[in-house]
Amino acid sequence: MTNKIKPRERSKILKSLKLGVVPNQGAHHYQVGRAQEIKAIIKDLNNLVEGGTCLRFLIGDYGSGKTFLLALAKGIAHQKNLCVCNADLSPSRRLYSSSGHGRSLYSELIKNLSTRQKPTGDALQGVIERFLLENNLEGNLESQLEKIGDFALGFDFITVMKSYKRAFDLGDNDLKMASLRWLRGEYTTKTDARQALGVRNIISDTNYYDALKVLSAFIVLAGFKGLLIHLDEMVNILRISQTQIRKNSYEELLKMVNDMMQSNLSNIGIYFSGTPEFLTDERRGLYTYEALRSRLQENEFTRDNLFDEAHPVIRLNPLTPEEIYNLVVRIGEIYDSDGDLRIKSDKKLTTSFLQYCNKKLGAEIFTSPRNVIRSYLNLRDALETNKDSSLKELLNGIEIKPDTNPLLDAPDLSEEDSDLKDFSLNS
Repeated sequence: MTNKIKPRERSKILKSLKLGVVPNQGAHHYQVGRAQEIKAIIKDLNNLVEGGTCLRFLIGDYGSGKTFLLALAKGIAHQKNLCVCNADLSPSRRLYSSSGHGRSLYSELIKNLSTRQKPTGDALQGVIERFLLENNLEGNLESQLEKIGDFALGFDFITVMKSYKRAFDLGDNDLKMASLRWLRGEYTTKTDARQALGVRNIISDTNYYDALKVLSAFIVLAGFKGLLIHLDEMVNILRISQTQIRKNSYEELLKMVNDMMQSNLSNIGIYFSGTPEFLTDERRGLYTYEALRSRLQENEFTRDNLFDEAHPVIRLNPLTPEEIYNLVVRIGEIYDSDGDLRIKSDKKLTTSFLQYCNKKLGAEIFTSPRNVIRSYLNLRDALETNKDSSLKELLNGIEIKPDTNPLLDAPDLSEEDSDLKDFSLNS
């Protein structure tokens, strides 16, 4: 049986799973398998707590559980008093950009900043005010933030924090909102930021990673153990059609990899996730960038499903038949936690459903847990709502398809990276 689950949490989990997305809370309620991967994650997070860094590339086919594993890591991180920020790469959120897409990635990360007390995100203001309340700031604020001054953007961060403290003390909501705008990367011009806060710089495409490093140092000063950054859907780099922009994206990635692998920082870690194409695509994959390929070259002795806990690349294998069965059982237990249900799950229901899935999907059942779960929940809802329907009748009347990755259907031809953006006809 799963741990006791609250009705509100049950509703959120089931609603998300029916939509085919990973819930932002409660992953531990339906976690199965992945023992080696979870052990490696716990070791990473312990290292963060002790002042180290960590780096992982979670690689698996679409639907293999990458996002779920990130959600599980987030929950474990919160238990260890770590902050977590996460974002998906997309055509409008990139590692490298000259059109605001890098700043947009940073803003998304900050919007999703979470803590144990605020696990769903939007925790920045709470982190700042925890720092102000728990530290004796009767003296010079600048001396309290002295370590941050050594970072790029550190001086501007301290200036903004002085403004925030003044606003906090005086109840000046406008000044507080202006400070938060800067910290969230929402200013687009230096002029506006200087007029509001007296700062010389803003968070932009070129320095957003510096801002994240400053934030991680501040988070520790605020009493947390560190910051874990999740960047999902890394396969979007392959969709960048212009070679130079893609190369620049890999150069930004290389900076992050070097910082984590060389332990240039403390109390910060980064988890990337993507499909195998993100690493190995012969034309556009990460391994086409030699400096990254050499740093992330995989252990030649870990073939045939062997595991190297110390290597930054973790390849997620498909779930086994037993794990698929246990997953459906776990989801069934969550569904059954509503005491007013007319029909409860049993072995016959679970077995009949999985036999149906196996018949429709064959071997693809093990790489399609997303659609298996969604169909199972649809089946349960149909059985519960329609008193006259039988299990056999419903199974014969529905279709289930394997998970497919929509991100690889077409290249991204946004204005910024189109090879034809500077093309014109002379009159």
